[in-house]
Amino acid sequence: MTEVVTEGLTAVLAGLLPHPPPPAARSCTALRHTITDGLLGTDCDIGLRSTRGGWTATGHARHVLGLPDAAWMLCEAAPDREGNTALVLLPLDAGGLTRIEHRPSALDGARFADVRLDGVKVPDAHVVRLPPALARTLRATVAGTRLRLARLATGLAAEAVEAAIAHVARRPFAGGRLADRQAVRHALVEATAHVRMCESYLDLAERRARTREGHHRQGGEEDTGDPGQQPGDTALRVAAYVASAVPQAVEAACQLHGGYGFLEEEWIARAYRNSVFTSVLLGGQEQRDRVACPPVPAAAEATSSQTRIHALPTHSLAAFRAGARALVRQDIAPHVPDWEANGGVTRDLFRTAGGAGVFGVRVPTREGGLGLDLGHGVAFIRAVGRDAVGGVSTSLSVQTHVAAPLLLRHGTQQQKQRWLRPLLAGEAIAAVAITEPTGGSDLVNATATEAVRTADGWVLEGEKTFVTNAPLADVLIVLARTEPQGGALGMTFFLVPADLPGVRVRQLQTVGLRSSRTGRILFTHCRLPDDAVIGRRGMAMAHLAQALPEERLAISAGMLACARRCLEHTATLPAVRGSAAASAELAGWEVHLEAAEAFLDAAVACFDGGGDTRLDADLAKTVSARLTQKIVNGCARLTGPAAFSGAGEANSLLPHLRDVRVLSVFGGSCETVKDTAAAEIMRGAVVRQGPGRRSSSLQAPSHSPQER
Repeated sequence: MTEVVTEGLTAVLAGLLPHPPPPAARSCTALRHTITDGLLGTDCDIGLRSTRGGWTATGHARHVLGLPDAAWMLCEAAPDREGNTALVLLPLDAGGLTRIEHRPSALDGARFADVRLDGVKVPDAHVVRLPPALARTLRATVAGTRLRLARLATGLAAEAVEAAIAHVARRPFAGGRLADRQAVRHALVEATAHVRMCESYLDLAERRARTREGHHRQGGEEDTGDPGQQPGDTALRVAAYVASAVPQAVEAACQLHGGYGFLEEEWIARAYRNSVFTSVLLGGQEQRDRVACPPVPAAAEATSSQTRIHALPTHSLAAFRAGARALVRQDIAPHVPDWEANGGVTRDLFRTAGGAGVFGVRVPTREGGLGLDLGHGVAFIRAVGRDAVGGVSTSLSVQTHVAAPLLLRHGTQQQKQRWLRPLLAGEAIAAVAITEPTGGSDLVNATATEAVRTADGWVLEGEKTFVTNAPLADVLIVLARTEPQGGALGMTFFLVPADLPGVRVRQLQTVGLRSSRTGRILFTHCRLPDDAVIGRRGMAMAHLAQALPEERLAISAGMLACARRCLEHTATLPAVRGSAAASAELAGWEVHLEAAEAFLDAAVACFDGGGDTRLDADLAKTVSARLTQKIVNGCARLTGPAAFSGAGEANSLLPHLRDVRVLSVFGGSCETVKDTAAAEIMRGAVVRQGPGRRSSSLQAPSHSPQER
């Protein structure tokens, strides 16, 4: 399969020759490392000397894929004095040419060999000089080949994970199935996340390549989509991520097969060997400075200090993004030090956000919103994360992505008339009271707050804790048990004005998210009318499940924005810029962060397209939490003691260090979210994304041996 991937590269090169090899003849390719950055592991060093009637080629090419079976070799010679690359076509039966085949490759079906040239005569018709324009085409073709090879490696990983799902679903273990073990299910979640992130990152790179190609066809200037990067550097970064993630996914699949994962005749064992070797062939391991150069902070949009953002623009996502960044920088970021030091945000924040339309991003215009999609909501969250702190994002997101959608979907006309428009305008503040002192993520078993039916309504008794916005809230959306023996079907949402008798709120002092006001609420014989119920009685868990994907995608966006801000800030520090080791570490984090952002963007696009994003949201939440903690903690280590100075100090990362720990449990702890993701996977959710990529049918690949 690897040779099939490289046939496109050979075909493009042959098309540049005035006299290409015969169509029926097999050809191979050997390019210099300056072009390939180690793709396929090929090392080519061939020089040309002009002679009467042609040329003489001398040098060598090592580790050439397909060389043992080829009749012709297309190779690159050293550039001439004008910098033009020479492309040479060599018949492999020419005099002075020696082939040395390697021992069998670790990759099934792939054969490699070396070739030595000692004064091989080459006619003029088999040598072509490539000017810079064609050399750029050559680089683009190499980048495309690298991406196709990365796609092949990802496909191997996907099949291995699908086989592991099938295996653990059938394998008996301790009176049940192997799939019943939580550790096994979580391993499948991690492996699936690796595959999906590879797919999303590859899709992003291919879109950029198509955009660049179209730009060239229109005669535009070079635009790589990556500031400071050369064409093909995106492919290098993707290859670096795939080379790391694919072996991890396949290793997990092998481990889940137990002893069979290490038997040579078993498909899963060969899949591991093939995936690791294919990942090595992606190259770029020696180009860490180019694979992912340390991130450079994006230039701020030009905005006059006199220009105030009264409403976010809606005519394009780019305009919305620029308006959101300006709004945050002008009217939100300057207040963050005060909020961090003095107990949290004030009502002014909600009035500012409401006046700009933030809370109505996904609310139809007929209901008073902007009528946009989650992509715009994520753009705003990223703007907050880049210039403010996680506490601000959390306070705003609860109203934007939890309270407003619940009220919009399930509220009565009377409820929406009373509360929805004030919430959208920022004149009222909502809190969603779900978590209880006895536990947060296991809602079915932990929820003890009870609503008891009376002749004229309900009586609410119980306690909620860690409720964002509770100390400021005008209205509470409360999860309560209405059927003591009903389990998941015995829970109902209630709309509770915060000033009702029997409602008492106390603000909590938290280590992280200090800008977000968090409270504990005690309900003591709180009487509610019949019309306080939101949605269907007993269906609160179903309503919550419908809202969770949006909430978890929003949380993921906030965490990744925090990671990017810390990464960009750390990259500007003189001590870090002067350290090759620190720069290399930042480069590796940048690759993983860009992959996570690509995955999140794909999940948001699927959400906006009406697709089922339950698994995507769960995977995004777990991946973002783990990666953000790793990056923020690593940036603090590289920054040194200054990272722990006061929140207003230039190099302080203290607010972000505190915030990411808390954000990882919002929307469900990572362990709980992995459980729900595993349930989706075992029900047959797709391992690979996109059209034409098959789902897991809980059957091993057709070419794998039957389990014994």
